Amino acid sequence: MSVRLSSTRARAALGTSARVSTELLLVFVMAAVALWLLGRMWPVVWPLIVGLLLTTLTWPLTRRLRGRGWPPALAASAVTVLFLLVAAGVVALIAVPVASQSGELSAGVVQGIQQVREWAAGPR
Repeated sequence: MSVRLSSTRARAALGTSARVSTELLLVFVMAAVALWLLGRMWPVVWPLIVGLLLTTLTWPLTRRLRGRGWPPALAASAVTVLFLLVAAGVVALIAVPVASQSGELSAGVVQGIQQVREWAAGPR
C-alpha cells in the first residue's frame, strides 16, 4: 500500500505543530514569570501561607467553642494560644533528647567525616 504525501496535509500538520509549540513555550514563560514573582514576593506570601494553615487547622475547635456561646475573638484567641502551646511542647519534647545527645552526635559526625576522607584518599 503506497501512501501519497499531500502538501496540504503536511502544511496543516506543520501549522498545528507550530501552534502547539508556541502555546507550550508561552505556558513555560508564564510559569517562569509566576515563579519569579512568587520568589520576589515570598516575604509577603510566606506569612499568609502560615496564617491560612494555622486558621485551617484551628477552625474546627474554634467553631465548636463558638457553638457553645464563646465570643468569636475569645474563641479564636484561646485556640491560637492552645495551638502555640502544643507546638512549643512538641518542639521541647524533640529538642531535649537531641540536645542531650549532641556530644555523641558531634563525635559521630567527626568520625564519619574522617572515614570519608580516608576513603577519598584511596588505597595506600
